[in-house]
Amino acid sequence: MKVKKIMALAADLVGRRDLSDYLEGKGGADEAGLRRDAEQMLRCFNMTENEAALDYIPLRAERTLFSEGLVPFAALDPAPAEILSVCSADGVKLPFVLTAEGIRVRRGETVIRYRFRPAVKAPSDEADFSAGERFLALGTACEFALMEGMLDRAAELDVRYKDALAAAGRCKNVRVKGRNWV
Repeated sequence: MKVKKIMALAADLVGRRDLSDYLEGKGGADEAGLRRDAEQMLRCFNMTENEAALDYIPLRAERTLFSEGLVPFAALDPAPAEILSVCSADGVKLPFVLTAEGIRVRRGETVIRYRFRPAVKAPSDEADFSAGERFLALGTACEFALMEGMLDRAAELDVRYKDALAAAGRCKNVRVKGRNWV
């Protein structure tokens, strides 16, 4: 989902229909004020997406690369926040060492699994969470309400945001334990 759409949903959650209309391209009476509020809403979105990815629902990537003994971090796009594993092409875990330049690993084809931090977004960009519009909108609205001094509304939104994050985390990491028969 587009960041601008999530920002418009967040504006509705905060009770700012004028800002929501502005973000949807309908204009408004105070263009300068609405532009400033839209920029603040974008900062709130970026903080929320970053918090969600680093603290609650990790964003993961996997890249298959040929190693000459060192895989530079620049070869990994998006940039890694944490390396989870390095394997050979047939799935065997390989020993590796992190250096300032990159990942030292044996020569050959390697599969690198890692967590990454979301990039700073513009309104026209897509969110990194494919099904995260609900918790992203709630988190963005909560941050915006805090910045605007609407503390009661921010507290209400924070509870809903945390619930939505927990639900999204459960849906993404569903594991059913096998049954034991006696």
